[in-house]
Amino acid sequence: MKILDRLRRGAAPEHEVVAASTARREVILLAWPIAVALLGDTAMGLVDTALVGDLGAAALGGVGVATVLTWVNFAVVFGLMRGVKVCSSHAFGEGRVEHALVYARAGAALAVVLGAMVFVLGRDITWVLRALHVDAAMVPYARRFMAARTVFAPLTCLLSAMVQWRQGIGDSRRPMRVTLSGNVLNAVLAWLLIHGHAGLPRLGVAGAGYATATAEAVNALRLASLWWFAWRARTPDASAPTNLQALRSVCAVGVPTGLQFGLETLAFTVFTAILGSIGATAVAAHQIALAVIRTSFLPGVAVAEAASVLVGRALGRRDPAEADRMLRAALVVAVAFMAACGAVFGLGGGLIARIFTRDAALIHAVRVLLRIAAVFQVLDAFSIVLRGALRGAKDVRVAAFLGIAAIWTFVPGAAWYFGRVLGWGAAGGWIGFVGETAFGALVLGWRWKHGPWRAAAGPQGAD
Repeated sequence: MKILDRLRRGAAPEHEVVAASTARREVILLAWPIAVALLGDTAMGLVDTALVGDLGAAALGGVGVATVLTWVNFAVVFGLMRGVKVCSSHAFGEGRVEHALVYARAGAALAVVLGAMVFVLGRDITWVLRALHVDAAMVPYARRFMAARTVFAPLTCLLSAMVQWRQGIGDSRRPMRVTLSGNVLNAVLAWLLIHGHAGLPRLGVAGAGYATATAEAVNALRLASLWWFAWRARTPDASAPTNLQALRSVCAVGVPTGLQFGLETLAFTVFTAILGSIGATAVAAHQIALAVIRTSFLPGVAVAEAASVLVGRALGRRDPAEADRMLRAALVVAVAFMAACGAVFGLGGGLIARIFTRDAALIHAVRVLLRIAAVFQVLDAFSIVLRGALRGAKDVRVAAFLGIAAIWTFVPGAAWYFGRVLGWGAAGGWIGFVGETAFGALVLGWRWKHGPWRAAAGPQGAD
């Protein structure tokens, strides 16, 4: 980008410095509540896992398997709901924020229908578990947890639609507060229902599933009530999209994104299964290192989501120059944060590993993985932010295809060839992350600079 050339020649003009600092502040203000909410979602799963741990290894393993399968189902819906966010951000940029209510309604209707399908699929997953050759001792626990976890699946999917709508119009704090209060409700209900406290039935793993499902249902109704009151207070607008137009707009962005989310999740599941065939140390090292880098990755995702909103808002105003500014600001924030985290991972990998284990071989394996993570952290920052920006520009089909091709080529492929065939273990698999993120950063960067969205956005170009 040309701004980098100016920086090499000397300091940028004062007005550009001010504009850049203002853009970075906008990114941070929108991103940090999203990051907290994402970490809150992760904490909800950790609480369930910790409370279920007292029920034994089979119960814990069953919940782990069911959680992966649940996420494969929900990932498609959650990706599809990104269409609500992008369409809402464009409406906001156009000065037609009430149009976002129509996009939210279309997304909500689609979410409830898809959630009903997830509910049906979750009633009995025994056949899936047997097809995956899951240990027979874990099957009943996985089946019961999945059935309970998806009991309110339509409301879980509705929650995603409402969160994306609020974030799309620039409000990331309300969803964050709702998520955090939901965490408290989940923890209390899980403690009561798993072990049967306060006179409630002892439901075991199903109690954990019911607790999470209930917390998400309450969160969905709280945010949906905001939409309802806003809808009642709106001023009728003849230029607003019809229900069918809104649904098509949401799907145009959301369907490629949802397919990408689902297939990427499936690829990651295959990757983990390949590591499992290598040995227990490989899987354990992978799980520990993955838990560590989440502290960097999830905030990076939050910055990408903020970039999606801010780029969409700029293009709603038909101002591609502002979209470029917002992308640069998001890249600066994400790269700085994730590079700093990568340095910590690379230099302190051994100390970090000892928090989780005393096994010398496992500590060594984790330290190697965290050093690899230090390399791909910066590449990942570029990749995920560019993906978010292209989504905000409604340029999703090519990006989704490239993302799917990259993750299936580099991630399971590296785990099989480098990890299994060459015998490099988990480190061989993680080398694939370097290839995937490098590929994403290069091709998505080119797509941002030369993609068709730029001509469609307006006459202004990048500065």
